[in-house]
Formats: sequence, structure tokens, C-alpha cells
Amino acid sequence: MRRILGIVICCFVLATGYIAYVIAERQTALQKVARYNDSWAVSQMVSEYLRLEQQLAAYALGLKNADIDEISLRLDIMISRMEFVQQGTLQEFVNKDPSRYLVIQNLRAALNKLDHQLAELTPERAKELLPEMSQLVGPLTGLASSSVEYDVSVIDAAQLEVRNLHYIYTALAAGLILCGITMIILLLRQNSMLNRAHGHMQRLTEDLRETSGELQSQNDRLEHSAHHDALTGLPNRVLFRQDLNARMKDAREGGPPAVVLLFDLDGFKDVNDTLGHDVGDVLLQAVANRLVEFSHKDDLICRLGGDEFAVLSAGLFPEKALEFARHLMRVISSPYNINDREIKIGTCIGVAISSTEPDVEELFKHADLALYEAKALGTGHACIFQPHMQTRLVEKKAFEADLRDALKNGEMEVFYQPQADTYTREICGYEALLRWTHPVRGAVPPSEFIPVAEKTGLIHELGDWVLQQACQEAVRWRRPFKVAVNLSPVQFITKNLIQRVTSILRESGLNPERLELEITESVLLDKNEQTLHTLRQLKAVGIQIAMDDFGTGYSSLGSLSSFPFDKIKIDRSFIRDVTTNPDALAIVELVTGIGQSLGMITIAEGIETEEELECLKRVGCDQVQGYLFGRPVSASELTHLRT
Repeated sequence: MRRILGIVICCFVLATGYIAYVIAERQTALQKVARYNDSWAVSQMVSEYLRLEQQLAAYALGLKNADIDEISLRLDIMISRMEFVQQGTLQEFVNKDPSRYLVIQNLRAALNKLDHQLAELTPERAKELLPEMSQLVGPLTGLASSSVEYDVSVIDAAQLEVRNLHYIYTALAAGLILCGITMIILLLRQNSMLNRAHGHMQRLTEDLRETSGELQSQNDRLEHSAHHDALTGLPNRVLFRQDLNARMKDAREGGPPAVVLLFDLDGFKDVNDTLGHDVGDVLLQAVANRLVEFSHKDDLICRLGGDEFAVLSAGLFPEKALEFARHLMRVISSPYNINDREIKIGTCIGVAISSTEPDVEELFKHADLALYEAKALGTGHACIFQPHMQTRLVEKKAFEADLRDALKNGEMEVFYQPQADTYTREICGYEALLRWTHPVRGAVPPSEFIPVAEKTGLIHELGDWVLQQACQEAVRWRRPFKVAVNLSPVQFITKNLIQRVTSILRESGLNPERLELEITESVLLDKNEQTLHTLRQLKAVGIQIAMDDFGTGYSSLGSLSSFPFDKIKIDRSFIRDVTTNPDALAIVELVTGIGQSLGMITIAEGIETEEELECLKRVGCDQVQGYLFGRPVSASELTHLRT
């Protein structure tokens, strides 16, 4: 319906515009009819020419009423008439036909000739001019006749055009009347449709009123879902931030300080892994119920995700905050009975009290740092954020950044410590040890930077670099000493370990049998086929495998027979007391005996005295390593070994 009305209105607009155009054209046509008087002008010009010829003839005959002044007057009138011929539509009419144009030119020449002789005109001279002027009478008369015919044809055409325009105008007027009638009909129909639509809308309005309550309740449920955890029903991270913002704003305006207690559940991952996620979900719900039951009235308990929870409180100062944190830890740590199983979990709590923090993120970060500090102390500890925690974090980040740049800045170096035969004291190999000398920190012990490298993933780059340097150095030695390189557990679990090791051996040209990789007992914690497969692949290449720091980890003696080790390295913690502690000597003797029975070489590290060496000889240890035989030195001090 709207389209039809639109079309009708467009027709009205177009018809109205076209009627205006028709009226303008009609007026133009009428003006043309009124303006076409060219034939009258030509006739007047011919008439004036005849009068001029008559006066000139009378003057030639010497008649009394003929004189030069009258001839001059007629000549001027004739010349003025000639100007009309050279203007407008009359000029176009003359120029269309060469004969007409020639007549006008001859007339102009005759008039100009008479004009030039007028001052000295005599009857005799007038008689001479008369024949020439008489010759123009006929052509001029013909010109007047053709002009009349031309004007008649133009007027007829204009009248025909006016008649056609009248017809068009009449048709358009009739069309407008029809469009008006159509519009009235359409408007009446539209009005009827609107009345029906109005009734329908009223019914819809009633339906909407009935469903508005349902929609409101649905919106309330959606609002609750957006701000609450689906599993526990506790407020989620979104509501946590909103509430903390409000509490911090209140604190800045003079209200009580906002307090954040942040914690997660120690041992929750073990519950999920051993008892299943269903039990883990029930446990989370039980923890949430306890927190709600034993928290303060105005506190907000939130589940931030996974097993991470937070409690928002206000007005607690350090002593009260710690007391509340310990209370929560006791509540959480009490045993849970789920599916007839008693489950125990623990927690640590980090506390942050708003003071000068600019926003929520900063206060939450402080609580997280306090939780990190509490976790470092062990389960069941609570810590309140202190500025030195932030300083330590900054130092830690700076340490990590320096470690990332150490290789690039040439601060890393590989040192080599000799390994000797226990009985002959002859050197049989060297252990490659990574050393870091920082321009500001000085010498950084491996015990400090290796764990950081393992945590940040830099251990892969450092490990490859050490292995590459050690292989390139060993290739240059005159004697085929073995070179031992430590392999981090983080490196060991990578899928492309074999490819990287073999690639470095190939590039350096070192015989694989001269390379010894030392791994710690922690590698054996996950005794799966992948671990065994990796060890066997390394052995298949020809590489020797040594277990480093044996006795300090978690492996059992039975695991030695399951994995293809070539050497057992006795930790220095046993060697340090071997001359004074019978238990330490017994352990060293036991490990040495196991190695001999399994066909593995035993090597003791940390030998510093002759007494320690003698004890190791007595128990049958094969090789030794320590300050007694040489301290770790840089590659530049091994030039005596090179060819």
C-alpha cells in the first residue's frame, strides 16, 4: 500500500511539473504568433521604396510638389527600413535564400548610390537613376510576397503547437483528477487497514503485558548468571571488580580501607586427578558453603576461577586481617566427607589492605604478591602485602631480563672441570659447567639462574649453546677425553631433543661416544615409555648417559635396572661426610656396589682431600671429580689439550 501511495504521489509531482512546463511552452508559442510581423515590415519597406521612386520620378519630371528635401526624407526612411532587414528573424529569412539576399544587396547598393549623389542631384541625373531603381520593384514585390507566405506558415505551425499543448494540458489535468480519485480510494483503504492494525496492536499490547513479568524474571536470572559462578553460586570476577571498585572509592572518600584476601586450594589438582572432576566440583561447592557460613556479614566471597577464591572485606587492619585469614584457613582445612571419602586440602592466603593503590588492578596485584609470598612459606601461611614484595618482584623481573640478554651480551662462558681415574689419577674426561658473569651482579651461581632459566624456557637456548660449545671444544683436544654436559629435566621432555643433540654433534664433528649427558633423578619421576624411548635413542646414537646427584632425589634402586645408564654420579653431600660419618660411607659403599653389579661406572663429585680419595678407593669407586684434581676453568686455560 505504501508503494502504491508513493507511486501516486510521484505521478502527482511529475504531472504538476509537466503541466507547468506545458503552460510555459504555450505562452512561448503565443508569443511567437504575436511576434511574427516580418511580412508587414517587408511590405512597409517595399511601400516606402515605391514612394521614394515616385518622388524621384516627380523630381525628374520637374513637378512642383517634388524637391530634394522630400527625396532625402524618403531616402532616410528607406535606409532605416533596411536596418530592420539586418536584424532578428527577418535577417534569418533573407539569408536562407540567395536570391533574397541578392535583392537586398542590390537594394542597398541602389540606395547608397542615390545617397552619394543626393547633394548634386539634378532632374537629368534622377532620370538616369530611375531605370535602375525600377528594376528592383519586381524583386522587392516578390520578396514581400514570399515573406507573407513564410509568416503564414510559421503562424500555422505555432497554432498547431498551441493546439497540441492544449491537448496535452487537458490529458494531464484528467490524469491528475484520476490520480486524486485513486489517492482518495487508497487513503480510505489505508485508514481501514490502520484501524485493523490498531486493534491488533491493542491485542499484542495485552500479550506483551502478560509476558513482561516473565521477561523481567528472565533478565534477573541472566543478570545473576553474568555476575555469579554457575557451579558454586558465588559472585564471579566481574562482580568482584565492581564491588572492589566501590569499596576503594569509599575508602578514598574517608571510609574504611578495602581488604582483599586471595587464596586457592592446595592439593585440589590431586583431587581432580585421582577422584575425578565430579568430586572436585562437589569439593568446590563445599568450600564455597563454608566460606559463606563463616565469613563476616558484609563480606563478599567470590570464586575467581578454577580453585581460586577471594574475600572482600573492609575496616580490617593488619592484625585483624591476619586473624581473619587464619580463621578462613582453619575453616577450609577441616576435612570434607564426599562420597564416603575423607578429603583434606589446605590453603595459603595473601592479604592486601588499600592505602595508596590507584586502582583495583594494583590492589589485586598486591594481594597476589602476598599470596605468592605465603606459598613460598608453605601450606597454612598467610601474608600481608609489604612494599619489599614489590621490590623483590621488580628485581626478579630484572634478573630474568638480564638472563635473557646474557648470551647476546657475551656474559656466559663454559668452564671445564676434570674427571680422573680414582686409582691412577689420570684425567679421563671433563664436565662442562655454565658460568655467568654479570657486569653489575658479578658471578651469578648456577643454582640461582638455572631454575629461572627452566621456569622461563630459556634453558633450551642455554642448554643448546653449552652443548654446542662443549662439543666444539672437545673436538680440538689431542686426546679423546669424554665431555660431560648436564641436561635439564625441562630439556629432556622436549620432543625434538634427539634431533637437536644429533644436529650439534654433526655440526661440531665430535664422535658421539665422547659425549656424556648427565640427567637428574627427577627425569625418572614420570616413568613412561616416552622417557625410556628417549634414553634408548640417545644410547643408540652412541652417547653415554649418567645419572647425576644419585641418592638425593626420588628414584628407587630398582629404577637403575629399568633405564640404560652408563654412569652413576654420587652427590657431594655424601662425600662431604664420608670420612667422619659412617652412614655416609655406608651409602657411598652401597651405591658403588650397585654400580658394579649393574656394570655401571660410579663417579664421586666434590673430592677435596686425600682422605676422601682414600675412602673412595677402599669402597671401589671408579672415578672422582673435585678441587683435589682441578677447579673448573675456562676453555682458554685448556690450550695444552689442543692439537
